[in-house]
Amino acid sequence: MQEDLAAEQKARATYEKLINLCADDPDVIDPLRFLREREVVHFQRFGEALNGVQEKLAEKKFYMNNN
Repeated sequence: MQEDLAAEQKARATYEKLINLCADDPDVIDPLRFLREREVVHFQRFGEALNGVQEKLAEKKFYMNNN
């Protein structure tokens, strides 16, 4: 999940750079802004999922059988 979080941040940064390069073309900027915001939402959801997993792991002891 941490790799997914990192990938979302990298994609967001890429869209941000593209937006800055195309600052004078609203037909390009609007879809890029949408995609950037989508990456932000994905990042938030992955973060929520990771927190949920960490909380579950913290509340119970899990034992694995190596057989």
